Amino acid sequence: MAGESMGPAPWVVTASETVIADRWIRLRADTCIDAAGRTIAPYYVLEPAEWVSVLALTPAGDVVVVEEYRHGAGIVAIGTIGGAVGEGETPVQAAGRELQEETGFAAREIVDLGATWANFGNQTNRVHHFLARDCVRVADQSLDEGETISVRVTPFADLGERLQQSFHQLTWFKAQAFLRG
Repeated sequence: MAGESMGPAPWVVTASETVIADRWIRLRADTCIDAAGRTIAPYYVLEPAEWVSVLALTPAGDVVVVEEYRHGAGIVAIGTIGGAVGEGETPVQAAGRELQEETGFAAREIVDLGATWANFGNQTNRVHHFLARDCVRVADQSLDEGETISVRVTPFADLGERLQQSFHQLTWFKAQAFLRG
């Protein structure tokens, strides 16, 4: 029909340049052509590793959370356990490793709650959401250099409003839905 606009379609990348790549970040600048023939350049894309977000429950049903400084927002915040999936590691392996490193806890069972895009507007990675059940302390924390993390145990019902990061909240909601069955 006349006057009908073109629908969404994938952009064509005509050039791509790595702006920075180090152990912390990989950023590229793409030159793209959209479905209407317009050039979009530079379009910056972050290429971080896949992430995990773990909601950890004790045998009593309380939640093990971490409290740490988040420099991007400039705040100290409560959050789910999480981090990057290492090279050669599966997301569920990363979930168990991060749980033990950040908190000293281990889970009897880790339930995969699915994955969502971290920010599909300009990032290539996903967040893999997990519920760790029957978590008990088995070791001391084993933090990376530069990490300072406090471990807190809090009632499950009180947690949702205290989470300030969107994917932490999503992990909490997904865990609630799973537990309701």
